[in-house]
Amino acid sequence: MGQLWLCLLTLIVLFSLAAPRENVTARIQAHPPVPTMYHQLILSCEVTGDPSPKEFLWEKDGHHDPLQKGPDNILLFPSFNKSHLGTYICRATGSLGTTVATYNLWIDDLANKVFVFPQETKDSHVLVRAKPEQPLQNFTVCLWSYTDLTRPHSLFSYATKAQDNEILLFKPKPSEYRLYVGGKFVTFRVPEGRGDWEHVCASWESATGIAEFWLNGKPWPRKGLQRGYTVGAEAAILLGQEQDAFGGGFDVYNSFSGELADVYLWDVGLSPDKMRSAYQSLRLPPALLAWKSLSFELKGDVVVKPRLREALGP
Repeated sequence: MGQLWLCLLTLIVLFSLAAPRENVTARIQAHPPVPTMYHQLILSCEVTGDPSPKEFLWEKDGHHDPLQKGPDNILLFPSFNKSHLGTYICRATGSLGTTVATYNLWIDDLANKVFVFPQETKDSHVLVRAKPEQPLQNFTVCLWSYTDLTRPHSLFSYATKAQDNEILLFKPKPSEYRLYVGGKFVTFRVPEGRGDWEHVCASWESATGIAEFWLNGKPWPRKGLQRGYTVGAEAAILLGQEQDAFGGGFDVYNSFSGELADVYLWDVGLSPDKMRSAYQSLRLPPALLAWKSLSFELKGDVVVKPRLREALGP
């Protein structure tokens, strides 16, 4: 009988060691989500499914020695700079074993560069790593674009799980821009372009519902849109595609082909002076999404190239 119990106990132990840990996951999060050069940055290793992770081993791809080992799930950068760029690995060990998470910390200095979308595709876009920490009562989005498209195309798409067109800057034809907020839009009719770069800024405030539109440093008549509305914070922000679903639902006939640059998003409505500063590439206030410190991923056929000084534009 004793031998039988010993065999059963051995089988139970072996089964428990081999059993898959289906619900144990780990992920690395950055705080703030969009790092700023020479400011504090924290990477936290978040574990779900294991009630008691006891040790966190931090490593950086390409480095032989561990960066940090111990009970702390936080990796602190007191003054984040380009030397910290790379892929980070967190190995969280607890009562259910070891779980691994990776994070690609990458900021490309986009000064004097542009995103080039060389052809019309059903999926090519730029995914911007920017997550507002709270819902937006006001916003301003600005960018430069350069295209010969005459069909509808999306420039800036901000979607939440509840609303795919939470913020959308869309150009249905050469003589028209549309600004969407919460699924509804206003139209701004403009002179048909001559194949030059175009700079646009669009702002909105919840308290009055006033939407402003600026083209090449000049304001258009203000319009009303979604007074009292609040823009959600859990967003997927894309350049070059319109989202019909959170992070997807693309249509090739609304895709962008051409070049984009100097993309910004603020959680305030910019003053007229700052709208002109954005057009003139002068000093601008801190932004939720700032071109020179943009954190992003290129998806599909999109490349980063130097600006062509021969072309008119930013």
